[in-house]
Amino acid sequence: MRTEHEVLQNVLTAAEKDERIRAVIRTNLLPRRKYDYYNFIFVVTDVDPFDGDVFENCFGERILLYRGDRNYPELFPNNTKAHLMVFRDGITIAVNIMDRNSFLERYNGEPNHENVWIGDTYLKLLDKDSMLPEIERLDEKQTWFSERPSEARFIETCNEFWWVMKTFAEYTLRKELPSAMFYLNIAVRDLLNQMIRWHLFLREGSPVDMGILDCNIEKLLEEDLFLLYKKTYPQADYEKIWEAFDAAAKLWHMLGNDIASRCCYSYPIETEKNMLNLIRNLS
Repeated sequence: MRTEHEVLQNVLTAAEKDERIRAVIRTNLLPRRKYDYYNFIFVVTDVDPFDGDVFENCFGERILLYRGDRNYPELFPNNTKAHLMVFRDGITIAVNIMDRNSFLERYNGEPNHENVWIGDTYLKLLDKDSMLPEIERLDEKQTWFSERPSEARFIETCNEFWWVMKTFAEYTLRKELPSAMFYLNIAVRDLLNQMIRWHLFLREGSPVDMGILDCNIEKLLEEDLFLLYKKTYPQADYEKIWEAFDAAAKLWHMLGNDIASRCCYSYPIETEKNMLNLIRNLS
């Protein structure tokens, strides 16, 4: 497997030879990564020519090319082409292609604290025209959470939770496994993670680093709460799925009451009781 120095030399050599590439920024500089994964932004004069397979022979013997911008365009800014590549020696290289304005908009943009997929660390490696400011951000900011919910936001989030829990239960009762698991692992879990973020921030009284995709929940959440959180990941067995439903409801109750207490709000206990009673009588 190539060393970090060798990978960087491969990338910079290719960029220096291509007149269309004017700057190279390394991103997602995460020391916690265990695998050899490298992220770059190439700032180019014209994005469109990079829509083709322009890196086929640039960085080694490639075994996979995945174009994230084609499958999930909503996750990538305008004027961005994403070439995600895996090589035979185990190295992974992701290259996002964008123009100067798109890069600066991303670099200077406001962080989005929810559903963060990549880190926002940056280091400028090459700038042929001195077209960019000095860029060196080695600490993530996107993954830091520091929101105290308003009472209205808190109540609406609780209402949304019981809405999706009812939908999850209906799919489970109909034995529509893919839909039930989708609701549990996407809709329900997103709301649970939101409540966990609020709980942790209010508990600490200062911003909390949740990590990419909330990966720090295990080390931040109290042990009893995390054990309950783990129970919300069931096997594909309907009895286990109902146990996950109960775990999610119990965890929501505990977190919701904690947040309400810390914010001097009233937890909507009657809504919870009524919805649980209704759901348990659906069958």
